Amino acid sequence: MGFFGGRRVASEHHMKKNIFVLFCLSVFVAIVGIFFYPTLFGGKLPVPSDSLVGLYHPWRDMYAKDYPRGIPFKNFLITDPIRQQIPWRKIAIDQWKQGQIPKWNPYTFSGTPLTANVQAAVFYPFNILFFIFEFPVAWTMLIILQPLLAGILLFAYIRRLKLDPMACLLGAVAWSFSGFSIAWFTWGTMVHIAMWLPLVLLSIDKLIEAQKFRQSITWLLVFVFGLSMQVFAGHMQVALYVIGVALAYAGYRIWQLQSRRGKAIFWLLVGIGAFVLITSIQWLPMMKLVFESGRIAEGESWLREGWFIPWQHLAQFLTPDFFGNPTTLNYWGTWNYGELVGYIGVLPLLFGLFVLFGKRSKDTVFWVAVLIAALLFALPTPLARFPYQMRFPLLSSLQPTRLMVVIDFSLVMLAAIGFDGWLRKKEGIRWSAILVVGITLVVLWLVVLGGGENFQVSKRNLILPTGVFIAASFLLLVPNLLKKFKVIYPVGMLLVGITAFDLLRFGWKFTPFTPREYFFPETQIISFLKQQEKPFRVMSLDKRILPPNVSAYYGIETIEGYDPLILARYEELMAAIARGKPDITPPYGFNRIVTLETVDSPLLPIFNVRYVLTLADIERPFLKKILQEGETRVYEYTQGLPRAYFVSDVRPANNKQSVINGLFDPLFYPKTTAIIEGIVNVADSKDAIEDIATIISYSPEGITIETNTSEEKFLVVSESYSLSWRVVVDGTPGALVRTNYNFFGTLVPTGTHRIEFSL
Repeated sequence: MGFFGGRRVASEHHMKKNIFVLFCLSVFVAIVGIFFYPTLFGGKLPVPSDSLVGLYHPWRDMYAKDYPRGIPFKNFLITDPIRQQIPWRKIAIDQWKQGQIPKWNPYTFSGTPLTANVQAAVFYPFNILFFIFEFPVAWTMLIILQPLLAGILLFAYIRRLKLDPMACLLGAVAWSFSGFSIAWFTWGTMVHIAMWLPLVLLSIDKLIEAQKFRQSITWLLVFVFGLSMQVFAGHMQVALYVIGVALAYAGYRIWQLQSRRGKAIFWLLVGIGAFVLITSIQWLPMMKLVFESGRIAEGESWLREGWFIPWQHLAQFLTPDFFGNPTTLNYWGTWNYGELVGYIGVLPLLFGLFVLFGKRSKDTVFWVAVLIAALLFALPTPLARFPYQMRFPLLSSLQPTRLMVVIDFSLVMLAAIGFDGWLRKKEGIRWSAILVVGITLVVLWLVVLGGGENFQVSKRNLILPTGVFIAASFLLLVPNLLKKFKVIYPVGMLLVGITAFDLLRFGWKFTPFTPREYFFPETQIISFLKQQEKPFRVMSLDKRILPPNVSAYYGIETIEGYDPLILARYEELMAAIARGKPDITPPYGFNRIVTLETVDSPLLPIFNVRYVLTLADIERPFLKKILQEGETRVYEYTQGLPRAYFVSDVRPANNKQSVINGLFDPLFYPKTTAIIEGIVNVADSKDAIEDIATIISYSPEGITIETNTSEEKFLVVSESYSLSWRVVVDGTPGALVRTNYNFFGTLVPTGTHRIEFSL
């Protein structure tokens, strides 16, 4: 053939390989497109907003004429995206658009830190989408990017390991639509974190292999970028897990090196240092809030059912709906489904077991070790319980079921490696693996056939996984039966197709696609509240009205809130008010959702509440009915104090118990009295009508107040105290004092002054 002929053949072979790689990538993109067909062709949003309008007032009232029993909603389990992620992201984006760094959330908990709220994803670069498109469209694109980029980046990483393109395709499909991905799809945070892991792993390999300085710099930047994206994407616990995997991988790769270890360690340490420095804008405020919250000392949460993955729920790796599904209202397993489903498909699981029962390469050993470690800490083993029994700070507050991200990723890696071995005929059919899955299915069938009503659900949901297993087992034999024909790749593509069908069906069953008009519609009551002169706060007397955080999307401030990180003082104060006595001992009974369902507390005026929402008529001398929409009533609370006001009676206290005792003292009058922590030399003064505190600027960035007093007075501001707040009086730094347990205040001199509170 000659030299040039040989080069031409090699070039043609390389081109064919590239074409096949592009073909497999195109197939993956098409699969993602098929999953999102309700969005691409029907205009529906992958957002559980049907639960907002179907579960809560006043939206139920808005649609009551056409839906007297409420709009049907698909999945009651995933209301968090509309109660947390979307409102928080909206607040952050709105502040960025106003040219402000998002520091403070004034809309919940009577004010709370925003930068410190990792789930708001304040610094995530993909927030640029919200500056280009309308919020619902940008959010939808954010959701679609999750499986798309997760699969493409995994494809690139696996391809770098020299696996067959079809094995890369199977891995991409199994990872993008795995149990972890589907369960947390609509959050728009956790999957965004996980999707960057393959890029980080790829950059580690490339950085270690780099021969030239320019290559090292390029892959160093990719390494730092990938790690930083994981922190900025919006969930620190998941970020810690995947970053832990990446660092373990880096250590493993360095250990494998025969030479140049020092160089590899140097570049990786430089990258880690840069990553820690860059992301400090996120994790430093978060740590500050952690120590101001009660989360660091979460007591016995780990004892509750579902904190670890229950042993019986390992069945969900083979049949995801063995215990039912929340969308069909027949889930009977341990709470909750989303935390416990680790399904990656029957076929990928089978190929993963091929690796476990076959010859293991160096790559496989690492992923087997990661899988075992993750399972040991996620299941209720003695090793998993140890950090909680020892009450390690921070670590003991992390729910280990989130290790599902590591479990699923490890399984997917093993599945891709196993499929590659089968495609290349390096590995024969591992009958031991097929036997294990087959016996497991037989055992599950024996269990459900003799069971009661719940097992009828399990029986129905076992049919499809069993059918997939039987079909897969037969197809795996076809290449051996037809050795004269090159059928392994057509059969392989058929196996990928079966996996895609299996996982898309699983994903569609769980994921709601809703009409755009359901995305935070504006009702009559919401319009009314938005039009009123600010600042003021709203509260509801029923959990079915205006769920915590949702009002923030509309720019309406409330005393309620829903967040894992709550300022400890606020939670304690609300607990004492709910108990009706100065009792601030945990547990508080809120479970991260703080609400106050009473208007009778004498302390309510200090919260700057102006409107109260209820589903029933209520008679109180201090309530005035303003508006009714359907079942929802709006009352004006006439005893509420302004956001900023002067008091004449300032009482110092030595500790927080003394403060709470003082607030519950019958001689405490909210309008004229303040309990402070600290030393303020102010004499009791007379109440004077002419003393004025006018808010001239109120924003998440700060509060500016102009005052005019006849004598030295103490100014109380009904905004949650945080260590980040600063006060300046006429350009001179002043003393900010914790006031009335949760709020703050400062001493104002006689005359006219400008008081500026800032973060």
